[in-house]
Amino acid sequence: MKKILQSTLQNILLFLAMIICNSSIAQIPNWNMESWTTTTKDIPSQWLMFGAITKVSPGQNGASAVKLQGINSQDYNNGPGAILYGNPNNNNGFDGGTPFTARPDSLIAYFKYNIEVGDSAWVIVSFKKNGVAFSNDLYEYTGSNTNAFKRMAFKLHYGTSDIPDTVFVGFTSTNPNSNQINTNSWVIIDNISFVGTSQNVPNPDFENWTTQTKNTLDNWKVDKSSWGSNIERTTDAYAESYAMKLQSINTAAGTIQGYTQTINSNSNNNNGNWRPSFAIKSTPNSLKGFFKFYPQNGDTFTVEIGLFKNGQQVGFGNYLSTNALSVYTPISIPINYNSTPPDAPDSAIIQMATFAMTGNNNGPRGQSIAYIDNLSFDKYINTGIKGVTSQIDNLIIYPNPAQAKLNVKFDLLQSEKVSVSMFDLNGREVMKLANQTYEPGNHDLSFDVSNLTNGLYFIVTQNGNSITHSKLIISN
Repeated sequence: MKKILQSTLQNILLFLAMIICNSSIAQIPNWNMESWTTTTKDIPSQWLMFGAITKVSPGQNGASAVKLQGINSQDYNNGPGAILYGNPNNNNGFDGGTPFTARPDSLIAYFKYNIEVGDSAWVIVSFKKNGVAFSNDLYEYTGSNTNAFKRMAFKLHYGTSDIPDTVFVGFTSTNPNSNQINTNSWVIIDNISFVGTSQNVPNPDFENWTTQTKNTLDNWKVDKSSWGSNIERTTDAYAESYAMKLQSINTAAGTIQGYTQTINSNSNNNNGNWRPSFAIKSTPNSLKGFFKFYPQNGDTFTVEIGLFKNGQQVGFGNYLSTNALSVYTPISIPINYNSTPPDAPDSAIIQMATFAMTGNNNGPRGQSIAYIDNLSFDKYINTGIKGVTSQIDNLIIYPNPAQAKLNVKFDLLQSEKVSVSMFDLNGREVMKLANQTYEPGNHDLSFDVSNLTNGLYFIVTQNGNSITHSKLIISN
């Protein structure tokens, strides 16, 4: 009985130790990227949206119309209420549009609206040929008309006698050139048409709507626009079901930077500021995680962590690399403290970007992508790794610790390509041990590691859809 009680007590203590350990290393909010908020929204088919765009009923002549209103926040679709067929570019011009081969006299649409004093709603029409605009009309209106739809006509002007091949059309609920977005002004639009031609823009009566589903990563800053999001949910995860896909997006309409940071809640309340965003209860020596990186044009993958006590920074760590990482790679980022012994921090912030955030070349150079999973303090969290079908068996890396010579042994059930790489704690590939197709059977590979610096490394073995991470100590 005494032995049974001792064994039970040991099991309980071990279980409690595991809980304490996991709570210590997994203090980072949504560290495993498994928590996402799913939202659905109806959007007018074939139109580009900005601000708050909603479906309203009834329309002027049909079941629905579209309502435009601005959003002044760091949340989804921040900006003036607008629907466009085409893209505004950075030079106040317009790209894209819909094919159009007529010269109409006017544009007609039906409106309800309530425009704040000092504000104005816009109607924009531009005709182009071979990409060159020869007709640009911009009309502003203000005031209030909230009871019944009002028919409004806008005269179109042409600078040449050309027949267009493209038309761009846009409507706003507020002055988009204003320094501050007016969120009180609103416009309801329906039944767009042209005088003098049967040609029209797509979905002119807003009867066709598409349900759009978006997954927003909890506890991390997410930037979204009508043309994309800098964070997407991906099932290409290191562990469990999901990972963060962080990316820069460049379009004629603008750039969404591949940047994120931890935030206090599910609202983007830090807004890029370097200040505490989550509480911690330990004094970590490193930030660890698993990453992949696909750089463009020399972009840098950047990770920064700040530790704070009573609002003052007491520690800092950063990781900068232009190296491409095509498989999930363990990275350890040392944290340096301002004093010895360090002041025990009470809070932290983590920032990550697919570009250099400081220096002469800061800002995105391309549409670089990073995959991020299982962030933790001091110890790697590997639990919950997804099961994958693999034809590799009996993988053994020996001796460990290794001195001068390293062996990698494995069995294959069928002919298959096997890649074996060695990475240091900064995610740099220090040796490519194997990268070729092997026949079925037993394989025992030998490598000279006598020139490597003593310390901890990771062996990443990949074959097919299977990826294995193994720790290795070099002790020459």
